[in-house]
Amino acid sequence: MKNKVTPSRQGDLDCLCGFYSIANMMYWLYGNKIKRKTLFKSLLQRYSQHWPLIECLTTGMGSAQMDILLNDLSQSRYRKYPVTVTQPFKSQSSLSKTRILRAIQSYLEGNDSRAIIIRDQFHWSVVIHADSQNLYFFDSSSYRKKARSRYSLRYEEGKLQLYPDGIYFIERGEVNS
Repeated sequence: MKNKVTPSRQGDLDCLCGFYSIANMMYWLYGNKIKRKTLFKSLLQRYSQHWPLIECLTTGMGSAQMDILLNDLSQSRYRKYPVTVTQPFKSQSSLSKTRILRAIQSYLEGNDSRAIIIRDQFHWSVVIHADSQNLYFFDSSSYRKKARSRYSLRYEEGKLQLYPDGIYFIERGEVNS
């Protein structure tokens, strides 16, 4: 028996975590009202109107692509499930990791109608809770909990790099009938 052979898992061979993060964020905020497979397909179709899907499958998406997909939620069939999206760190200079992580914790504290989509050098994910030590995720892959000390604003060996333009604060609105 081959004891060192393991199968590939979701995310090992594709870079679709950006799509999963949007679908998971909407599901977190709206529950069973969101049909994730239908939303996922809609996001893929929208993406392919602007860029070759093969590029996303092999290299992932950046913040510019995420901006368009999140903006499209308010103009598509999902407009009846409104979300307010802000990027509080996109244009700010003199940011610190501590300031960003405190803002994330403060934004999510005691409010289950909020979530944060966040990007590091490997992955897009949904942060649903934060405390003084950790970030907690609703994730398509292996992220469940990450220590705040694992993050950095610059590349550091063994750290997860935060991208200020890849942090989206999202709040659920009132469902439109």
